[in-house]
Amino acid sequence: MTPLVERVLLREGLLEMLEARRAVEPWPRATPAFEKRLRDADLLAVGALADIIRREEVGSVVRLHIGGVAPPDAITGSGLSLLRDVAIARITGARGARVCVDFGASGLELAQVALGFGASELAGPIANRRGLPIADDAQKKVKGKGLVALRALKQEEIATIVRRARREPVFGATP
Repeated sequence: MTPLVERVLLREGLLEMLEARRAVEPWPRATPAFEKRLRDADLLAVGALADIIRREEVGSVVRLHIGGVAPPDAITGSGLSLLRDVAIARITGARGARVCVDFGASGLELAQVALGFGASELAGPIANRRGLPIADDAQKKVKGKGLVALRALKQEEIATIVRRARREPVFGATP
């Protein structure tokens, strides 16, 4: 943790939460007052806390559940509320809990940002930019590669998004 992040967490009253989470086994369920404190704190500070917890408990692996329906516990939403919900799920969840974002509902760009707010899994359909499913037999001509399956190109795009967030993509079956 950098000195800047430590100062921000201290200013927002979140540093003691991190120390308590590290010390208490098992981590107790959050009280309404605890969650209210996280909802009222600066979003970037809450995100930093969640990312520290994710790094310590889960590491850099991001499991990708692509091609099906997102699991029922996947976090959906939009904008800043999605990011806060992801961070709170990481902070208040059990140690090493899976925090999954439905990129089909939120979009890939926001899902990528959510990785920095404690998300450890991404789930969603293989679809084009308009949200329409990509057919199994759809292909595209790619220079130097010939005809390539569009689904494979989309999977590689999602894996690249995860790598750009400095995480390791691991493909898994849709839960």
